[in-house]
Amino acid sequence: MKTKIMMMVALSAGLAAMAGSSLAHHSASAFDMSAPVVLEGAVVTEFLWINPHPLIKADYTDEDGNTRNWTMEMGSTVSAQLVGWTRTALLPGDVVTLYVWAAKTGAPVGRFNKVEFDDGTVLRDSQRGADDGGRSDRGLRQ
Repeated sequence: MKTKIMMMVALSAGLAAMAGSSLAHHSASAFDMSAPVVLEGAVVTEFLWINPHPLIKADYTDEDGNTRNWTMEMGSTVSAQLVGWTRTALLPGDVVTLYVWAAKTGAPVGRFNKVEFDDGTVLRDSQRGADDGGRSDRGLRQ
């Protein structure tokens, strides 16, 4: 009986520890969600269509002439497909306007919000793509 109780306590503790790290992985607490940083005229250097999260890499030159390479994480590939993304939606050399919820540390990394193309097309992130940082896939019909 004592062994069963110890096993249950150990199993419960393990599950609780895993749940905490899983929630932290999907938290937006590392990003400034008050307003997205706008990278107008950013040049896409790489678009990695990978699981669990696609990555967008782009060079952005600010008004002072300083160029920084930004890396942005998206929601899942499956969710991105539901809101119109494909593995060729962004190509190296594309000049676009990127909106990103930037890291609080000031590093050029963040959670992707949306991209605007020169022709007016907008693609949003499924998880944080709404203008208020919420989900952009609400209201999609399955």
